[in-house]
Amino acid sequence: MGIGLLGDGPRKKRSQNESCNMCAVLVEPLKEKCLSGALCDLIANMLDCANGTLRKDETCHDMSEVRDDLQLLLDKPSIYLHDQDMGRLSMTGLQFGDTVFGRNAELSTIKDAYRRTVSGDRELVTIYGQSGTGKSLLAHEFGKHALSDGGVLLSGKFDQLEQGKPFSALASAFNQYCGTLLQNSELTQLKQKLAHQINHALGREAYHLAKLIPNLATILGLQLHYIIHDEGCIDARKRLQYLLCRFVEVISNLFAAPVTLFLDDLQWADSASIEAVNQLLLTGGLATQNTSFFFLGCYREGETDNLNPLWTSLCNNNLVNARSTEVKLDCMDEHTLNRMVSETLCLSPRLTRTLSNVIYHKTKGNQLFVSRLLRALNKEGLLRPSLSRRRWEWNMKKIKSRGLPDDVAIFLTDSLRELPDKVQSALFVLSCFGASSESAFVESQGLDRNILENLEIAVAEGLVDKIDDQYRFAHDRIQEAAYNTKPAHKRSVIHFKYGLELSSLLLGDEDTSASASVLFTAVNQLNLGGPLAVQDKSHYITAAQLNLRAGKKAMEMSDYETAYSYFDSGISFLRKKHWQQHYALSLELYSLAAKCALTNSDHTSLKLLIAEVVAKAHFFEDKLDVLYFETCALAISSRLPESIERGVEILSKLGIELRGGGSRMEACVQETKDLLSGYSDDEILNTRRMTDPTIIMAMKFLGKMETGMTQIMPESAPHVMLRIIQLSLSHGMSPVSPIGFVHLGSYIAKLGDISEGYHYVKLAHTLLDRVGSRESAGEVICFGTPVRAYVEPLQAALKYHDEGYAAALASGDIIQAALNMMQLSMKMLFAGVNLQTTREKCAEAVNFLDERKMVIFMMNQQCLQKFVLKLIGTDEKPKYVSAEEENILATNNSVRTSYYFQGAYISFMFRLFDDSKHYAEKHLACIDNTWANLFLHHAVHVFYIGLISFWVARKLNDGQQWHERGKRSKLALKKWAESSQWTFQNKWYLLEAEELYCNNDFDAAKTYYEKAVASAKSHKFVHEEALACELAAYFYLELGEAEKATELFLLAHEKYLEWGAFEKCNSLFKFVEGIFTPVSTFDKGGIGTK
Repeated sequence: MGIGLLGDGPRKKRSQNESCNMCAVLVEPLKEKCLSGALCDLIANMLDCANGTLRKDETCHDMSEVRDDLQLLLDKPSIYLHDQDMGRLSMTGLQFGDTVFGRNAELSTIKDAYRRTVSGDRELVTIYGQSGTGKSLLAHEFGKHALSDGGVLLSGKFDQLEQGKPFSALASAFNQYCGTLLQNSELTQLKQKLAHQINHALGREAYHLAKLIPNLATILGLQLHYIIHDEGCIDARKRLQYLLCRFVEVISNLFAAPVTLFLDDLQWADSASIEAVNQLLLTGGLATQNTSFFFLGCYREGETDNLNPLWTSLCNNNLVNARSTEVKLDCMDEHTLNRMVSETLCLSPRLTRTLSNVIYHKTKGNQLFVSRLLRALNKEGLLRPSLSRRRWEWNMKKIKSRGLPDDVAIFLTDSLRELPDKVQSALFVLSCFGASSESAFVESQGLDRNILENLEIAVAEGLVDKIDDQYRFAHDRIQEAAYNTKPAHKRSVIHFKYGLELSSLLLGDEDTSASASVLFTAVNQLNLGGPLAVQDKSHYITAAQLNLRAGKKAMEMSDYETAYSYFDSGISFLRKKHWQQHYALSLELYSLAAKCALTNSDHTSLKLLIAEVVAKAHFFEDKLDVLYFETCALAISSRLPESIERGVEILSKLGIELRGGGSRMEACVQETKDLLSGYSDDEILNTRRMTDPTIIMAMKFLGKMETGMTQIMPESAPHVMLRIIQLSLSHGMSPVSPIGFVHLGSYIAKLGDISEGYHYVKLAHTLLDRVGSRESAGEVICFGTPVRAYVEPLQAALKYHDEGYAAALASGDIIQAALNMMQLSMKMLFAGVNLQTTREKCAEAVNFLDERKMVIFMMNQQCLQKFVLKLIGTDEKPKYVSAEEENILATNNSVRTSYYFQGAYISFMFRLFDDSKHYAEKHLACIDNTWANLFLHHAVHVFYIGLISFWVARKLNDGQQWHERGKRSKLALKKWAESSQWTFQNKWYLLEAEELYCNNDFDAAKTYYEKAVASAKSHKFVHEEALACELAAYFYLELGEAEKATELFLLAHEKYLEWGAFEKCNSLFKFVEGIFTPVSTFDKGGIGTK
C-alpha cells in the first residue's frame, strides 16, 4: 500500500501519463536549480505516493524505503547522489568498477588468516569456485588491505598456454615487484640496501635468481649474458626454491613487513612453482623465524584432480607445517546481484530490483555472466543512458524476451561471433599467446598490420583490458572463447606458423631476458602445433633445435621439469635415422633429457633415455654423462652398492683404477700425506684449474663415490680420496677437489691426529673459493664441521651446519642438505639445546627426508627423534618408514649402529640395566665397520658406552671386560679433551669418576664427580650437568650419604627440567620417591610439567 504524505482519505487514481506529467512539473523547479537528479526522482516518487498514483517499480511502498534511499544518498553520494555524465556514458558505454559485492564474510576469513601470519604462524588460503564467481576480484580486494597494512604484495597469474615457460607466474610476481622498485625514484637508497643484503645473503648464487628475475639483475647491476650456468648443480630446482626463500626473507626483513604471494589460476600451475611455494611454507624454508610469509591462491573448481601437483603439495599441510584455509565462492544471490546492478547503474536498489530479478534468473548470479550480459544489453540499446532523465533506463519487456544460453562460455562465444571478422581474428591471435601480451610483441609479429587497431575495438567492448602497453583479456573465459573460434586442427597449423615466424626474430640474438622470452614463446607455439603440423621437412630439425635451446634456457632458470618437456618435445620432432643424420643434436637432446629426468626423480624415463644413448652413442666418452646420471640415481634410491660398482666399472674404462681396501686405510692416508708433503698450502691453493673434460668427468664419478663408500665401504673410501687428490695435483683443481681434502682431514682426525685433520679441513674450505665454484660446499661443510667440533666449542659448530644446509640447497645437492640437517639436529641434542627446539628441528629433518624418500637417512634420523620424544615424554609417534626398514637394518651397518645406540642410550637414561647391557653389546658388535670419517656421534657413542660399561662392570661379578671397555672410552675422551677442553673435558671427568667408583677409590671419585659437574656447567652443557649430578647422587646413595644424594638428585632434576626432559624428570622422581618416602624436597607437579 502506498504511504500517505499529504493527508488522509482515499484519492482518485490518475492515469499514468497524467501522473508523470504532473510530477515532472512539480520537480522541474528543483532540477532547474541543479538539484541532484536522484533526489528529484525520489521526491517525485514520494509525491506520486502522496497523490495516490503508483509508478510501477519506482514507487516507494513504505517509509522504510524512503529512509533507505536517503541513507544511501548520505553514505555513498558519489554513487547515488551526484549526477552521472550521461553524455560521456552514451559514448563509452556501461562502466564497471572493482567493488566486491557480498563477500564480506569471505574477505574477513582471509584477513584473519593474514593476521595469524603476521603473528608468526604459517598460513595459506585458497579461493575456489566456478569460473566467473569473482575469485580474482576478492583476492585483489584483500591485496589492497595487505598493502594498506604496510605489507609487501607479490602477484602473478598462471596461463594455460604458457605452461612451458619456467616459473612463469612466480617469476612474473617477483619481476613486477622489482620493476616497481626500479620505477620509483624515491627508493634509490632502499634499492641499494636491497642489493647489498641480497649479495650478502646469496653471494654469487644471486646470479641464478637474476636469470629468473631480470629486474633483479638491474637492481644488482648484473649483466645477464655474462652469467654462466653452473653445470655441476645436482638439483637446480631445489636450489632456486631455496634462493627464492632467501629473497623473500631479505624483502620481509628490509621492509619489516609480511610478504604476501598471490597466484591466480592455480589449476594451470606448473609443479616447479608449486614446489617453490611449498618450500616457502616449510618450517625451515626460511633462514630465520622473523619472516612472515602468507600465500593466497585462486583456482577454478572442477578443473583440478588428485594428481595435480598443487594438491600433492598444498594438501599435505602436516608436511609444510602450515595451516590451510579454503574459501569457496558461489554465485551471487539475488540480493547481492541487485546491489551490484544498483551501484553499477547508480540507482537505488529499489529501482533496479525488477531488472536484477530478470538478470538473476538468466545468469544464476554468475558475476562474469552478469557483467557481460549488462554490457550486451547496453550495446543492444535495451539498457541505455537517458539524457533527459539523467539516469539509466531499460526496456524490461525486450530484456525478458531476450534468449540466452545456460553457460557463460557459450554466451561469450556467441557474443564474439557478433564482432567484425577482423576483431575476432585479432582476439584469436592474442588468445594464441596466453592471457596477455605486450603491444610491441603483438605488433612485431607482422601477422596483421591492423591488429592493434582491432584490439582497441575489443578494449572498447570490455573484452580486453589495456594496462600500460599490455593487452590482457578481461577474463580467462573470454580468452578461451576467442581461442575456440577456430577448430583444433586449424589451431595447430596456426600455432606452428606463429612459432616459425617468431623464431626468425632470434637469429643472431644474444642471451638476454628479452630473447629468452621470445624463445620460450616461439617454442611453445611450435609445440602446440606439434609434429603433425609440420609441412616442410626441414622444419622438423628447426623445431628440435629450438626445443634444445629452450630446454637449456629452462635449466638455467632451474626448472628441470619444464626443461624436460622441451627436450621431450624436441625428441618428438626427430625423424627416422636421426642418430645417423643428426648425431650431435640427438645425443644432446637425449643426454639433457636424462639429466632432467634424474632431477625430477623420473626414474622410468631416465632408464629409457640411458638405454637409448648407451645403444646409439658412437663413443664411450659420449655415454659418460648418462652413465653418471645412472650412478646418481642408484645412490639417491638407496642402492649404494650398485652405484659404487657402476662407478668403479666406468672409472676403469677411463683408465683410473682404485686399489682394494682391506686393512690399508692407515697406509692409504699416509701415502696421501707423503704425496702432499712436497707441496705448501699456497702451492695447493694456487694449482691451475683442471681442463681435460674426461678427467673432469672422472672427478665427478669419484666425488659421487666418496660419500657412498664412506657409509658402506669405509676401508675403501680413502682410496677414492687419494685418487681425487692425485688427479687434482697432476691435472689441476676442479670443483670436486675440495671434497678430497676435506675427507683426508676427516680420515686423519678419525685415526687420532685431530690437529692435522683440522688443518686439512680448513684448507678444503679455503680451496672452495679458489676453484671458482661452491657446488661442493655442502659436502665440505658436512664432513669438515664434525672435525671442527673436536677443536672448537660444540655450540659454535651448530652454525656451520646451517651454512652447509644452505650451501647444499643452493647447489641443488639434496643428499648433502639432508646430511647437514641430520648432523645439526644431532649436535643440538648433545650440545644441550632445549629439547623442544631440538624436537622441532628433528621433525623438520624427518619431513625433509620423508618428502624426498631418503629411506636410509630417514631411519638414522628417526633414531635421534626417538631419543628426543622419549626424553620429553610425548604420545607423538615417529613416522613409519616403509617395508624396506627391516632389510636396511639387516644390511646397512651405519643404520644398525644408530639403531642399537638409540636403544642403549634410552635404556641408560631411564636406568634400565638389562636393556642397556643388551643394546650396548649389539652396538659394539657392529661399530668397527661404520663410517671412515670422524663425526661427533663417534665421541657421543664412546662416552655413553663408557658410562654403561662402568655401570655393568659394577653390577656383574665378572665385569673385567666391561671395565676395560669403560677404560678405553675414558682414554679416548681424555685424548679428545686435549684438542677441545670445552667439549670433552666434562665427559672425561665423569668417566674418570665412574672408573674410580668401580675401583672403590671413593675420595678421588668425589673429586672427579665435582669436576664433571663444574666443567659441564662452565661449558654450558646443561644436560650433562644434570647427568653428572644424577650419577654422583647414585654414588653418594650407595655410600649411605643420603643428604648429599638428595641434594644432587634435586639439582639433577632442576637441570633436566631446564633442558626440557620432562619424562626423565618424572622417571627420576619415581625412583627417588621409592627411596625416600615422603619426598618432601621434590615438586612432583613441576616434574610432570610438559
